[in-house]
This record gives sequence, C-alpha cells and structure tokens, in this order.
Amino acid sequence: MKRTALERRTPLRAKAPMNRKREKRQPVQKARRKNAESRFRSERYLTFVRSLSCCVCGAPANAAHHLIGMYQASGMGLKADDSLAMPVCDGPGDTCHRRIHNEAHLRWQQPIFLIDTINAGLDAFPEGPIHDALIEARDFVLSKEGKD
Repeated sequence: MKRTALERRTPLRAKAPMNRKREKRQPVQKARRKNAESRFRSERYLTFVRSLSCCVCGAPANAAHHLIGMYQASGMGLKADDSLAMPVCDGPGDTCHRRIHNEAHLRWQQPIFLIDTINAGLDAFPEGPIHDALIEARDFVLSKEGKD
C-alpha cells in the first residue's frame, strides 16, 4: 500500500527573523553544591578501610562501601563522605557489596557496620585530620540513631 506524503494545512512561519551568524556563547558553568565542596575525601583512609575484613561476612575486604539510603548523606550522583565508608568484599557474583544494595535488612545494619569501622579507624589514626573527620562522623551517626 502506497501512502501519500502528509501536507501541512498552515505554513510554518518564524516568529523572529533567523540570524545566520552564530554568536559565540559563553560556556555554561554548573552550579556547585555547597556540601559537595566540604565533603571529606581521603584515599589514605579508604585504603585502611579496604584492609579490614568484610563487615557482612568477615572475609578479606577489597572495597570501601559508602553509606547509602540513610541520613540524606548521599543521593543521585552524590557519594557520602569517605568517613562514612565500611569494608565489604566485592567482585563478580553475589557479593556483600551487592547484597547491601539489594537487601533492606543489610542497609538498615549500615550504622552498626559504620560505628565498628570508625572505631577501628580512630585506633589507627590517633590524631590529625582523619581522626577529626572520624570523630565528626561517629557523632553524626550516633545522633541520627538517637544514641547521644
């Protein structure tokens, strides 16, 4: 079956005359979130977290899982502070890292895992900026859990 082309009943009209010369536009700068600039980041601390045993199964951990779904510490495209990270085993298959993301009861145990990890970090870093960030993170988690 052969179809005929659609015809427009009213012709298209430009509201303003088209300018053929392209103007040089200024690059658009993304708005930065105030909190994103003040987030604690430390590769040294994350290396320490990865050296601990997995908080779920006890096997050697090879990943630092950042807190998800709690306290509005993270969101779409926004990772929680490094001080809110816990050791998990990760790799192919059904790993503890994937299980935390998929199983609600493990997500609700994140504060317990965090406090254990933070306490180990406070022993390993007795002073300095990492210690200060861990104290702040511990106080934050305990205040959210109502255990002041």
